[in-house]
Amino acid sequence: MIETKNILELFKPIVKEVLESMLKEEREIYLENNPPTKGNGFYERDLKTAFGELTAIRVPRTRDNGFKCALLPYRKRITEDLDALIRAMLISGMSTRKIAEVLKELYEIKISYANISRISQVGIEEIQKWRSRPLMEEYAVVFLDAMVFPIKRDRVENESIYVAIGITPEGRREILGYYLPGGMESAYNWREILQI
Repeated sequence: MIETKNILELFKPIVKEVLESMLKEEREIYLENNPPTKGNGFYERDLKTAFGELTAIRVPRTRDNGFKCALLPYRKRITEDLDALIRAMLISGMSTRKIAEVLKELYEIKISYANISRISQVGIEEIQKWRSRPLMEEYAVVFLDAMVFPIKRDRVENESIYVAIGITPEGRREILGYYLPGGMESAYNWREILQI
């Protein structure tokens, strides 16, 4: 059986890609609201999360130096808050109103629902692109497992996240998909997932 820590490690490239896309969209909104300035490339920074350390995150910047990313904690290298935000977006598909509440609560910032909608839509599109990517025709081994995480909807409850991991003939691990049908692990949920 593959350990939860190893599964979370496999999610790191996906999380990084989604985060970078959302940061670019956040800068785009800033540029639209501040027409005299322009984008000024990127700088890289590392961030320690529950997924492991995300290295060389490409953070956008502007010529006027006025743009500050709301999605990244300012001057912090470790964040539990970012994990909560990304997990919630990856797994449960939060509404723009809920994302606004989370950002206000965690970062003490106010972003309009329209801007959050734009930023989260980019994240959702990246996730959908990842979920609909072509898979290899053959894997040497496929592991199916469920991990239990506390997930907050109306209240915090433990729910199972079902994960399919493939091992390529070359020995490389790859997440094939993840599913959150709700509730705890059950034969019924496995049957539904395997019929997808």
